[in-house]
Amino acid sequence: MESHNLIKKRNFILLLIFWLLYFVHIVLYRFIAADPHMIVFISGGILLLVVTAMYYFRFHPAIIMYSFFICYYAYIAYMTSIEPAVINYLFLFLGIIVSFIYYSYVAIVISTLMSIIIVLYFYVSNTLFTSVTFVKLDIVYFILFTLITMIILLYCAHFSKKLIAIKTVKMNKTEDELYSAQEYLQSFFTYNRDAISVFSLDGKVIKVNDAFEQIYGWKAEEIVGKAIPFIPAGLKGGAESRLERVKKGEKLVAFETQDKRKDGKIIDVEITVSPIFNRDQQVVALFGISRDLTEEKETEKFLRKTDKLSLAGEMAAGIAHEIRNPLTSLNGFIQLIHEDSSRYHSYTTIMLSELNRINSIVGEFLLLAKPHDTVMKKHAFSTILNDVILLYESECVLKNVVVKTQVEAPHTYICCDANQIKQVLINLLKNALEAMPSGGEIHLNVTQHTKDLTIFIKDTGVGIPSHLLTHIQKPFFTTKPSGTGLGLVVIKNILYQHKGTFEIKSTVGEGTSVSLTIPLWEQEINH
Repeated sequence: MESHNLIKKRNFILLLIFWLLYFVHIVLYRFIAADPHMIVFISGGILLLVVTAMYYFRFHPAIIMYSFFICYYAYIAYMTSIEPAVINYLFLFLGIIVSFIYYSYVAIVISTLMSIIIVLYFYVSNTLFTSVTFVKLDIVYFILFTLITMIILLYCAHFSKKLIAIKTVKMNKTEDELYSAQEYLQSFFTYNRDAISVFSLDGKVIKVNDAFEQIYGWKAEEIVGKAIPFIPAGLKGGAESRLERVKKGEKLVAFETQDKRKDGKIIDVEITVSPIFNRDQQVVALFGISRDLTEEKETEKFLRKTDKLSLAGEMAAGIAHEIRNPLTSLNGFIQLIHEDSSRYHSYTTIMLSELNRINSIVGEFLLLAKPHDTVMKKHAFSTILNDVILLYESECVLKNVVVKTQVEAPHTYICCDANQIKQVLINLLKNALEAMPSGGEIHLNVTQHTKDLTIFIKDTGVGIPSHLLTHIQKPFFTTKPSGTGLGLVVIKNILYQHKGTFEIKSTVGEGTSVSLTIPLWEQEINH
């Protein structure tokens, strides 16, 4: 294929050169020659037109090459037969030299043979150099000179082809290496999960990858060629100082800061910024890699909360056991006094009520402590749900609350401790009922997904103010006069043990919604 293209290029170059020489020959011959033969010009033009037509109609390049030499030697032979001047014979050597540009052994040999044949023809026909003295030995020297020229050109062609082959191998190897490096860099740029961006020195975006679009929210076509405001206002001074250092050739590796997304949200990121140099070691652009730390920060925050819950659980277990024993004794003696003495009946009633409240708090303390007897088994979620709804059925009627249930997966099984999941649902329904003292509706939807079950509970109660919503999941925080502040903490602790999730949303005047997820039983996932 390369040889094919080489011959094609040489054909085109020779066509241009010979058309130029043809017109120069016409001009010189017209004004210098005493008696110009117009038939020579016409025949030369016809032969050039034939070769040009072959090139235009895309004949095979090798056919055009050989046709070129045939037409050339035919023209020289015809012109020499009309005017047998020495200069015309010299043009026979030009054909041999011209054949060298193809780096083809065959072209050089054919050109040499055609040159010798023409000379022999004119020698035999006694028309060779008619104006000068010519002996037989001269023809031998002429042929010998032609052959030596051919040998030299063959050697040059061989040497040139060898050099070209070596250069081609090196170029191909270099191209392969460059292609591999380019593909590697392109893959790294495209498929990297970190945001990668290239900026000009004036802060305009040159290129970004897909991860940049996902993390920052801007599409590439929106920001290429523009400066984007992703640096928060309070951090611009420090960012500009860092960029100036990078422009001077310094590399900044893995420093934490904050950036701003397209939607205005502030995100924690870890950034590496490095300069891009040209051949003269001048900085021409900036290369940045941003890693979103939002999930990592949330995980750290969650772990800190988990540590607090774990500590609270350990404290709860110890405190609860220490309190429950004397509490049982107090409750028993006060019960006796309450039954035997009517004089202190009003006091003992209050005392028993408060003792029951303390006992309730102690019970929730024990639930908060990590249980050691959790038994994870296969359970039908519909059975657990029906038991809890049945438990609150009479209370819902008394409080004029309607429970609307929609279960999309009635035969779904989960791997859980049934009593603990019941406790979660009991706490949530209890909260929903307490939020609707004047009645209302509780919407309970159950949806099965690929790997988990989603339980959505929404009430039409008074709702929770936004400034309290962030605090209600903290231990001992409560807005209820008789609350312990441990209900939601217990729920989160149980769901954490079950590898589930918990999310709460609320709007004042519209109600509160809670979304839970619980993993499905493994064999059901496989089905």
